[in-house]
Amino acid sequence: MEKLKILILGLLAAFVLSSCSTIHWASVKNATAEELMVKVTFKTQYGIQVMNMPLQAGEVNIWQYEQSSRESKTMDKNLHSIEISGAGSCYLVFNKEQIKEKVKHTTRQIVISAEDFHTACEKVR
Repeated sequence: MEKLKILILGLLAAFVLSSCSTIHWASVKNATAEELMVKVTFKTQYGIQVMNMPLQAGEVNIWQYEQSSRESKTMDKNLHSIEISGAGSCYLVFNKEQIKEKVKHTTRQIVISAEDFHTACEKVR
C-alpha cells in the first residue's frame, strides 16, 4: 500500500512539473538603415490579434509570451505572421515556417535585414 502511495505521488508530481508554463521573450530587430513598420499577427483561442510597431534603424522591439515547458524550443506558438513595410513600395511577409527558419540561428530574435527587402523587391519587378 505504501509503494502505491509513493507511485501515485510520483506520477502526480511528474504531471504537475510537465504541465508548468514558462515565460519567454521574443524580439524583432531592424537591421536595416531605414525606419520600418512591423505588423505581427497572432492566432490565439480568442481570435486574431495584431501588434503594430514602428522600428527605427537598428532598434529592437520585444514581446513576452507564455508556453508550456514542453514547447520551450518553439518560437511563440501563437505567432502567425510578420508583415514589414519600409519607405519604398516593397514589403515583406514572413509566414510561420519562414519565421522558424529565421530564428533557427538567433534564439527567439527575428532579424530583418536589408537583404530581405532586396529579395522582396526583386520578386516584385
